[in-house]
Amino acid sequence: MKFSADGLIQYSYFFLFLFSVIVFFDVLIRFKSPIRLKIFFLLFVLSILIISFCSFIRTAPGQYFFLIKICKIVLGTSIVQIFTNLYFIQQRRIANIYTIAAYSFYIFLIFYVKMVGYDTVFTKSSILNNSYNLPLYLNLIIELDFISANLFVLYYIYNILFKFSFNNIYFKEMQVWTFGFFMLLLAQLILVLLYAFLEIPYQYKIFVSILFNLFLLLIILYRPSFINKNGSKISFGLLFKRDSSDNKINEIDFDFHFYNNMYYKSQTANLLEFSNIMGVSKDALFNHIYFKYSMSFDDLINKNRVKYFIEIMKQPENKNLTIDALGKEAGFSSRQNLYKPFKKFHGGNPSDLLDALGD
Repeated sequence: MKFSADGLIQYSYFFLFLFSVIVFFDVLIRFKSPIRLKIFFLLFVLSILIISFCSFIRTAPGQYFFLIKICKIVLGTSIVQIFTNLYFIQQRRIANIYTIAAYSFYIFLIFYVKMVGYDTVFTKSSILNNSYNLPLYLNLIIELDFISANLFVLYYIYNILFKFSFNNIYFKEMQVWTFGFFMLLLAQLILVLLYAFLEIPYQYKIFVSILFNLFLLLIILYRPSFINKNGSKISFGLLFKRDSSDNKINEIDFDFHFYNNMYYKSQTANLLEFSNIMGVSKDALFNHIYFKYSMSFDDLINKNRVKYFIEIMKQPENKNLTIDALGKEAGFSSRQNLYKPFKKFHGGNPSDLLDALGD
């Protein structure tokens, strides 16, 4: 039985769709924590799932073209967020800014297309390969997003493969896993150059794209098993370096300064200041806290402030003090800064607790 090139492409997309469904449910069932990281893994796989499904059922030129474009940006932002949350949590703010900017552009594009019309924005360039053109300014923004996503991932991969070298089995497994992304990224850059200088039939480009997405799914499917349960512990604030002597945190000193001396009560408490008190690097202290307590330094400060706030609120001699006064005694600079941590670590609000104690 003979198949045309278009028929093979359609069957290939159908296979990619089925495989992406399998990987999606694998992540959904096996991946436990953290939820944020799990969501980006699922969005990553879901993007490929939607792209393959739309490409398989597409019966008219340009059908689902816009949806496929949106899925590609979700794919790029998701991989950036996966690397950020898994390896470089200290870069989360920058990655979030990039993600928000990318999503904002596509939300704008959705409304823009709705206002001026689909055919006005997307002009057909070829009946033969069912391709469409975008206005130059939109193309430039999309290319900028593509470059930004690749630069993020390239920076992360460079650090993991070439800059860091830690002697433990977890890091070795993560290096091997990351090397798969590196090979795909390298192949993608080579293909971009080839496409720029050579006339390659569109069918070959589609087959290469299908293979590229297939390998991405394989990498996700064969991720290191300990990621599924310990993703929150792996975050790369140099976490794999936690046993090296030059970054070792003295537990006795930490407890003395933080708990015995009640450092958390200081309204100016911050990571850099406390790292200087401890005589260690800021990164080493961040890693120690994140690995031991599974939270940031600010959360550790606020959790202990809330605990101390509740303790002093229960003391009879403080029954006439206001919430503001008690909050400042615990280290909160204002009532507004008290309410959010109180709800996070205790639930409700301080007024409810005060009423309950009064009864």
